Amino acid sequence: MLSAPPLISDYLSLSYRPDLATLVVRWLRAVSFAEIQEGFRTAREMSYSRGAARWLVDVRRRTELDAASSGWVATTLLPAVAAETAPATLHVAYLLSPARADVLEHDRGMQAATATAQAHSAYALRLFLDEGAAVEWLTN
Repeated sequence: MLSAPPLISDYLSLSYRPDLATLVVRWLRAVSFAEIQEGFRTAREMSYSRGAARWLVDVRRRTELDAASSGWVATTLLPAVAAETAPATLHVAYLLSPARADVLEHDRGMQAATATAQAHSAYALRLFLDEGAAVEWLTN
């Protein structure tokens, strides 16, 4: 099976890796909440069309992370995607830069959003600093 050609904008690259059965969502720059919603809407459509229950979300190039948009992803977007992938369990690996990991460690709002996402019963979500480890978790 050939991979789908990536969808690329100035802020997002989306591709499906059939060899890994994984949707790859790479944010290319800082984004507004409207761009987050639009980008994830497109990712959701690609995921649905491919039956992708594994997502690799790369936020290493995003210079800003905020609790409001992260909360929306955790409580609105991912549960909806998880319902669409059922009976398969949605697995989401977030790939972070060390600077973003530092923000998650020290910002109370981001800590709460991350805890909500990691504890959600509809999907499995883990954070990674290494892409290889993220892919290994997704595929095992």
